[in-house]
Amino acid sequence: MQRDLKSSIAIFGPTASGKTKLGVTIARTFLGEVVSVDSLQCYRPGGVVTAKPRAEEMQGVPHHMIDYLEADEEPHDFVSMAAEKMDDISSRGKLPILVGGSTSLTIPLLHEAFKRRYRMMVITLVPGQSTYQSLIQARADEMLEMGLLDELTELKRLQQSLLGDEPDFDKGIWKAIGYSEFFSYLQSDTGTGDHGVLIQNALTSMYVNTIRYGLLQLEWIQHTLMPILHKGRVACISLPVSDKASWIVDVEGPAISIITEFCHNSPSMWLPSKETPKHRVVCLFGGASSGNDPAHIEAAKALAHVLHRHDIKLIYGGGTTGIMGAIAGTLVELSGPNAVHGIIPAALARYEEEVTKECADPSRFGTRTVVRDMHTRKRLMVKSVLDGAPGSGFVALSGGYGTMEELFEVTTWYQLGIHGRSVCIFNVSGFYDGLLHWISKVVQDGFVDLKDAGILRVAASADEVVSCLGDKHSSSRIGELEWI
Repeated sequence: MQRDLKSSIAIFGPTASGKTKLGVTIARTFLGEVVSVDSLQCYRPGGVVTAKPRAEEMQGVPHHMIDYLEADEEPHDFVSMAAEKMDDISSRGKLPILVGGSTSLTIPLLHEAFKRRYRMMVITLVPGQSTYQSLIQARADEMLEMGLLDELTELKRLQQSLLGDEPDFDKGIWKAIGYSEFFSYLQSDTGTGDHGVLIQNALTSMYVNTIRYGLLQLEWIQHTLMPILHKGRVACISLPVSDKASWIVDVEGPAISIITEFCHNSPSMWLPSKETPKHRVVCLFGGASSGNDPAHIEAAKALAHVLHRHDIKLIYGGGTTGIMGAIAGTLVELSGPNAVHGIIPAALARYEEEVTKECADPSRFGTRTVVRDMHTRKRLMVKSVLDGAPGSGFVALSGGYGTMEELFEVTTWYQLGIHGRSVCIFNVSGFYDGLLHWISKVVQDGFVDLKDAGILRVAASADEVVSCLGDKHSSSRIGELEWI
């Protein structure tokens, strides 16, 4: 893999399949920004009829290539402009995420992205037929509630002022499904008794034409887009869309897992690979609670300052509260979001959001990867340390059962020769004195060899933590056992 490759994610699918929702989730998880690939959402007017994402749907994620064309213009410069947006996003250390389903713009933009040396992961959303019909019906109902009729009336006035009285359903914003279907209603006398019938007929036509267009998009994805991607050896995954209840299991979870693997092996992400300059990486174990003694939080913040001074990256359990939140938030303030990567199982992410009543903000806590289970989380955290520069290692701050479990696992792995990285405990206010006494006891009683008693390094200050990680052990068991 060559060094100058950049990374991008693409999410394609038919209209109303959930592309916007998934794009926002991926952007928030991986510190990305969305580049819309929609031939109608680029127009300034027509937010309802084009299903343009609303502010609450975007959740603070920047969306590009939306609202930049006047009603009677055409997106002739879309490809070059969108590619420039991708380059700008990538240059700022963020992940460009293409979201859309335009059959006219997608392939030209992909070709341009490949010319600009983007390494891409493509996700396609595939709703079942019965599911898709209900999705389209729900969208039509939502459009009516959001003021579709008033918006279409304004579009007709705009058409008359720009194009004259004769409509052109193949030009500009007026190509949107819904305008031609409601045109008879728009021309009717609102006082006639047929008014309600015209609305119902228009809704039926819009529903049928939207489904027809969506099925054409699916056919285009399957028979035109996918062969091009396969020929170019682009990583692809298709995810089934059924209902809201199974969205996380069927779509969000698998998407995050596969993108995690993609980004983890990407030379343009900060997670180190063999072909990129390596940073030292500290894997931090610590509590989601703050503890009763303020010294624990202060120690976490102090360690963040030391990591910043030494340009050390942090990988941790992804929490935004307690010890974890303190060190992650402080290091992001000092070094920026790319210095911190949290990895958290979906179950814990949902639980934390229920407790805190807010989603993790990458600008405050760094890049966040949501994975399916604890095993995936641990594997990725350990791999980040093993891929890091010399002086990378594991550090335990104050915490509870989870912190102890993670600490002892990497300690045991060192003992078994699975890794050779240093393991350090930051003993704040004597927090780990009991553990150190226990280690002395198990050595004394013959359950741990004397040479393994020193696997756990002990630091009394943040500066000592970095020193401990930099020191080499006198003995290592790597190679003694054959681990597959």
